Amino acid sequence: MTNLDTQTLVALVCVAVALAALGRRTLLWWQGESAGCGGGGCHGCGETKSTVQLKVPLTVIDLEKREPNER
Repeated sequence: MTNLDTQTLVALVCVAVALAALGRRTLLWWQGESAGCGGGGCHGCGETKSTVQLKVPLTVIDLEKREPNER
């Protein structure tokens, strides 16, 4: 790499920064942590039960053919 022009140098710096960010995210994932919003992690991680319960209505689809007047 004797002929290192400005464009090549900028490209190498961008690749190095991307690899560092990917490595950091992978390391945090392996450790079971998360960078979260703003790098502060999540609050309440490690709790055994969820405090938020989603209630989704159950839709039942009747696949049997019925007569139009029959209900």
